[in-house]
Amino acid sequence: MLKNTNTSSERIVYKRAVEWLIRNYSAIKLMDPESRHTFHNSTNFIQGFVYRCLRSSARETLDINYDWNSIGVHKYITPISLEMYESNKKTSYIKEHVVCKNIYFKDIIKELKKESPDEDAIGNILLKYYFTALITKEEDNKLDEKGLRRVMCVNGEWDYESVFIRYETAGIELVENPYYVLK
Repeated sequence: MLKNTNTSSERIVYKRAVEWLIRNYSAIKLMDPESRHTFHNSTNFIQGFVYRCLRSSARETLDINYDWNSIGVHKYITPISLEMYESNKKTSYIKEHVVCKNIYFKDIIKELKKESPDEDAIGNILLKYYFTALITKEEDNKLDEKGLRRVMCVNGEWDYESVFIRYETAGIELVENPYYVLK
């Protein structure tokens, strides 16, 4: 059974990224109400904000290229995707958040809105839930077929611990990505 454990590189990079998130969010607080509303309600906007902080932190702290479009930024991969990559078969991979981003980004925003955001709380959320996998289009369709696009469990409450439950339910095997840059 796959278990998500944090590497020392992840802890270093995420810690610095959280510092930048908090500092940069202070500037967002000064924006007009419409811009703040977009930040608070658009998971794609928040995702980009978090990703840019992680990318900059990886470059600064460990001199690592944390590029969303490279295979190395994704912590997990399906065996089919890995085989296709290693045999140079051209395919369009789907970059998928293992834990639905709409679930935990709201917790990050809630913390950022506080007068004094807690760095540890935000860091723990990111370390626990912010990791991605590369899967094939066919595998991605399995998530849709099971109704697991934006939820972790269908017809049930998620326990916030079983981070791979969507993939297990859809019959998608994930393995650790041997090319992951934050080892």
